[in-house]
Amino acid sequence: VARLFVRHGERIAATGLDYPAHEVNFEQSIVAPAALVLLELHHLTGQARWLDAALPHVELLDRFEGCQPEYHLNGVAIRHWDGYWFGKDELWGDTFPHYWSTLNALAWGLMAHATGDPAWQRRATTTMRANLTQFGTDGTATAAFVYPMTVNGREAHRPDPYANDQDWTLVFHHDLREWAAPSYF
Repeated sequence: VARLFVRHGERIAATGLDYPAHEVNFEQSIVAPAALVLLELHHLTGQARWLDAALPHVELLDRFEGCQPEYHLNGVAIRHWDGYWFGKDELWGDTFPHYWSTLNALAWGLMAHATGDPAWQRRATTTMRANLTQFGTDGTATAAFVYPMTVNGREAHRPDPYANDQDWTLVFHHDLREWAAPSYF
């Protein structure tokens, strides 16, 4: 299994930023897995070549993330129309937060581990906390918060009623605590 993982990482490193076709042409959740595989290989092996190969992906991944004072837009990668494709209300608006943003938190946590730079750990915390807002104190949850105030004349700026994948946030929260940045909270 380890040999296959290394071969996968070698393929990603050789491909660089020339990502293969996906369900959409280009988005954050295409870049994040490439960065994560290479960062995980660095984490597991300690070999600098994996960190070197990951850096262009990490730099590109950073460009998807907002740094605004409002938590929906702070440390949360842009997601287009996920409330439409996967939500009950079928609103075309951008979704902030969205559980795939937590892939960035894992990357930032692995960067903290790799570099010892606490700024990466703070970013991992910011991203994860913003995404944990998908869960209410009463146990309810949403997979998509449709951010615009209105979409095509319909009221928005609210969570979609469906709770149908946001548990990935909890999985990645666990992973972040276990191996990427154990002391991030």
